Amino acid sequence: MLEILTKMPAKRSAVIAGAVALGLLAIATWVLFFQSSEEPSTPVLLLGSGATFPMEQVKAWASQVSKVHPWLQVEYAGGGTGKGQNDFLLGIVDFACSDVPLKAADWEKAKAQFGGVYQLPMILGGVAVVYNIPEVPPDVNLRLTAEVLADILLGKIEYWDDPRIRELNPEVSLPRARIVFVHRSDASGTTEVFTTFLSTYSAEWREAVGAGKTVKWPLDELGRGVGAPGNPGVAQAVKTTPYSLGYVELAYAKGLGVAAIRNRAGRFVLPSADSIRAAAAGAVSITDAGANLADLRILESILSSSSPEAYPIASPSYLLVKSPSAYPPEKRKAIAAFLEFVFSRGQSSENIVEGYVPIPESWRQLGLQAASKFKE
Repeated sequence: MLEILTKMPAKRSAVIAGAVALGLLAIATWVLFFQSSEEPSTPVLLLGSGATFPMEQVKAWASQVSKVHPWLQVEYAGGGTGKGQNDFLLGIVDFACSDVPLKAADWEKAKAQFGGVYQLPMILGGVAVVYNIPEVPPDVNLRLTAEVLADILLGKIEYWDDPRIRELNPEVSLPRARIVFVHRSDASGTTEVFTTFLSTYSAEWREAVGAGKTVKWPLDELGRGVGAPGNPGVAQAVKTTPYSLGYVELAYAKGLGVAAIRNRAGRFVLPSADSIRAAAAGAVSITDAGANLADLRILESILSSSSPEAYPIASPSYLLVKSPSAYPPEKRKAIAAFLEFVFSRGQSSENIVEGYVPIPESWRQLGLQAASKFKE
């Protein structure tokens, strides 16, 4: 460039040099403006806690988003849906993850405290019924029904070779061994999904035990129930306890036997990306993520899917954030960037952890609409 300018008449070269200088100044000004208006100049930390059901996926997103926005750091601790909701309502964390929407009373409380709350379905998963039976080959999947599971957990079926289990699995040699049940010891959304499934299909379970983040497990009183914290804790306990049975999100089922569960259409279906997606296709629509989602009974609509391909224990997990006005400016920018990532490129196949399923397009739009609110 300098060589070209020196060969030109002085007046013309001066004009061109000035134009170049102005262009460089404009670019520098634009960069500074972009950085100051869009990207905070100092690191911003977002803290979250809650469900272990989506934990592996949330941690993956936390790592991925920091590569796109180096100023943004996201830290997520599990602890269970109950802890996440409690931390969120106490203002201890910037966001929470929950496998079920807030109950109406807690939603009202969040509205009063924060001026509003968004409950955004962010990922789909399936609750796998897992077991450890040394005599059953790894490539064999037991068949179970909600009714048989309910009777096992009510204490009415005690041994793996019970006639009702053998009837469902005539080609499998089952041992005469007592069933040990591993369940969550913390307040858990995974537990609420699993017990809601049992309550949906078994009237006896619904009346005797019911559904919730914590329930009174009958097998505990019989000495055949074991509690463990989080999905990782349940998975580990099943792995180390011969003849045990438990329930975990599909991402934690590696190395364990996984049962095929009979759905509404009468088919025995394994949890997979396709079967979870098929179940979610029957979910009721969500038009406002700031509304009281508990009234919509989203989980029940998925558990009751009539699709022959549906896995009957599928569920979304939710990302909870406060109203934008409840955050300082730098946190608002951070929440906006995180939501934009999660509900756009975060849903692409290369960013989804094995064991999880991207959400439908309508739910992605809910997340992106919420992100736009944090930019206003």
